[in-house]
This record gives sequence, structure tokens and C-alpha cells, in this order.
Amino acid sequence: MSTLCRFRGCFAVIALALALGCSGDADTIARVGSWQLEIAPFQDYVSEVTGEGWQGVGADVTSRLLDQYLDRLVVLETARQRKVSSVSEPLALGPVEMQRLLDELCGPSPVPEQAEVADEVARRLEVERPTQAHVRQLLVNTYEEALAARQRLNLGEDFVEVSREVSRAPNAAEGGELGFFDQGSLTPEIDEVIFSLDAGSFSDPVQGPSGYHVFQVLEVVPPGPPDRGNIEVAVRTEFSQRQAREFIRQCILRLAAETGVEVHEKLLWFAYSGKYAEGHIDAK
Repeated sequence: MSTLCRFRGCFAVIALALALGCSGDADTIARVGSWQLEIAPFQDYVSEVTGEGWQGVGADVTSRLLDQYLDRLVVLETARQRKVSSVSEPLALGPVEMQRLLDELCGPSPVPEQAEVADEVARRLEVERPTQAHVRQLLVNTYEEALAARQRLNLGEDFVEVSREVSRAPNAAEGGELGFFDQGSLTPEIDEVIFSLDAGSFSDPVQGPSGYHVFQVLEVVPPGPPDRGNIEVAVRTEFSQRQAREFIRQCILRLAAETGVEVHEKLLWFAYSGKYAEGHIDAK
């Protein structure tokens, strides 16, 4: 049975394999507007992103990847319908072009309220600052791609240029800047990697839920009294990124309502628990 959904969720900007199929085809597991998603390309995508055979990937991870796949299709289909882009070669659609489509379809993200920023800055100034690391990243699909990117960096290639060429992080065109992180504020695995690096060095490939990361630590700041300037930059960056994610989530919700999303759950090989599953979302 198909489930027609209008969804809520965050967009993850990623390079995906897309496939056109025939309506009603037994191999078609989902539809977004006129786009048909067939089972084989999605299985290939799961294997490519996770670095293991799709048969061995857990249902929770596969569900998230399907949601991301369908999110992207919603953006591409809406762009086609509005003649913003013909999307004739979706595999060539990189992060810069995808961001352009989002800007065109959604408009600019709102800026943080100054009073909210000031309140958070004042709160953080009362707490002694832990060790901090200024970090940027590359994000790619596979371990092999991450290893190749790290080798290029070790040979002296410019991080921003490599980022623009291979990374699929949302801010890849700007060099994957992540800002300052306090020690202990990240997931334990990533926190350990980042705070084991010296300034200027690169991490080995690190697997995350959306692919493989290569981090570079630009600066390490030892613990001490809080610095107002750094805190203001960090707070404004955090608030801006959070508002941007929510803004994109709401925008894609509206776009999905325009295009329609249909998932053929009985054709899936895993127990689907994503946001398109029947009863998981409010289809108002």
C-alpha cells in the first residue's frame, strides 16, 4: 500500500543517484511528483554512503537515508515545475547548485534576534571557557573519497579548493567552515578526534550519519577566561545555523505539499520508520 505524505524534516544537502521509472512498476519504491525512485539505485546509494553492503545496514540508518533521498527529490521536482532548473542531469547537481535552488525556492533565511544573541552571550560570559578548537571539514560519501581528499591536503593542496571540488557539505563552496567548538560539546567519537589534533593538522576519515568527514583544526585555544568576541561570533553562528535549518525544514514541508510524496512501503526491504511512514507526520 502506498502512503501519501506531506512531511516535516531537515534537508540534508547530498549528491544522490536518481532514477526515472514507470508508474506502478514493481521496482518503484517511491514517487515525488513526476520523479520515480527505483529500488536498485537507492540500494546502491545506501552502500555508497555507508561504505558497506546495503543488506547489512540497519533499518534506522536506511530510513534516514531514504528521507534524505526524498527530501532532495522534493527540491529537484519543485525546481523543475517552477522552471527554476530543468534538472536534466541530477547527478551533476553539486552542493553549490543545490544551495542556489534552495535560495531561489525558499528565499533568504531569517537573521537571529539581537536581544536573543545578547542574552546568550551574557550567559556564556559567566562560565569559564574550556579548551576550544576552530574547525572546518570536508564531507564525502565514501571512506575512499575521504582518504583521497586527505592525501591531497597532506600534499599541500588548498583546503577551500578541495572543499569546492569534492565536498558535499552545505557550505562546501566557502571551505566547510564550522567555527569554534568547546571540548566536550561534540559527540564523544568526533570530540576525541578533533581535540587530539594540533593546529593545522587533518584528521583521518571519520564516519558520520551522512558520510565521511575529514576535519582540519585551524586553531586550538587553551582553557581560560571567556573571550567576548569569540563568544559573540560563536553564538551568532550557532543561532544562524539553527534558524537556517528550521527555515529549510519548513520550506521543504511547503514544497512537499506542492509536489506530493508517495512511498511504497511494502516494496521496501527494511522496516521503514522515517518521516514518510504512515502516522508519523501531520499531513495538514
